[in-house]
Amino acid sequence: MNHNLITLSFAEESKAYQALAELKQAAAEGRVKLVDAVVVSRGFDGQLQVQDGASDGSLATPGWTGTLVGAVVGMLGGPIGVLLGGLAGSLIGDSVSLDKAGNRTSLVEQIAQCIPAGATALIASVKEAAPEVIDDLAASLGGLVLRRPVEAVQAEVDAQTAAAMAAAAEARRVLHEQQKAEWKDKIQHWKGDFSEHLHSLAEKIKDKRAK
Repeated sequence: MNHNLITLSFAEESKAYQALAELKQAAAEGRVKLVDAVVVSRGFDGQLQVQDGASDGSLATPGWTGTLVGAVVGMLGGPIGVLLGGLAGSLIGDSVSLDKAGNRTSLVEQIAQCIPAGATALIASVKEAAPEVIDDLAASLGGLVLRRPVEAVQAEVDAQTAAAMAAAAEARRVLHEQQKAEWKDKIQHWKGDFSEHLHSLAEKIKDKRAK
């Protein structure tokens, strides 16, 4: 079975909930294996809201936290995700929108493009023997489907996390260098002043212990 991260996007919120219910039913019947799933919506202000979730086919919103689905949702809700979601102007179901998403290098960016402002989506980690089950489900509800291998998405999430940590470390280094240049004289003064106060405190503690 292929392990994929599926994004089913809809213009109507109710369709995303129906898709979640039908996906859980398909899992119960053994036609797919549902690992994790969550329903999210993006407001017209670009903000992402988590609506509902499932883990192994049961209603358990916390179940997807700490998983690949949770990591992707976290990225989609971050600054880049808000920007992409807010700027996506094409209507859900528009083939042009899907083409644009497919041409994006970043897989998370592709997913973000499939959840523009005003859309609701079901993001799920599933194991499927054939794509027809989910493709037919989406087609019956008028949804847009984006399917990417879990392994590829996980690799990108790991890379983006590492890049973010490296960027934060570099930002701290640059800030430290700027501070050293801008505050060099004052830092030396503060250092000496602090040493005097620290010595005074140590003497008072010494006297206290001697009593």
